[in-house]
Amino acid sequence: MKRLFVIAMLLAVLTAGCAYYQKEALPHGLYNASQMEAKNLAKGDYFVKTRYGFRLITIPISMPEPNEMIDTTISEHQAKGVTNVEVEFSEFNILLFQIPKMRITGYVVK
Repeated sequence: MKRLFVIAMLLAVLTAGCAYYQKEALPHGLYNASQMEAKNLAKGDYFVKTRYGFRLITIPISMPEPNEMIDTTISEHQAKGVTNVEVEFSEFNILLFQIPKMRITGYVVK
């Protein structure tokens, strides 16, 4: 009976998904169409940023942060902000390890 319980617990840990709550504020350089028109801004280059993280037994060790990715994009392109931002999150599971991937696409605002 004890052995069955241990096996059941191991299977539960190995197949369990990770549920955690992450709350982030909107980035300061995010513009919509009406704001761009009001401030006379133009849509610039298209960008794609991809970052990976690492989790061990569903505990986040390093996680990609979308706000940090957007801030680096703004500074790299010397832009005023970004628009039409899409955030895609996926992850790859290997037994006790998870590798989260965050991909952000959009346009810089000049």
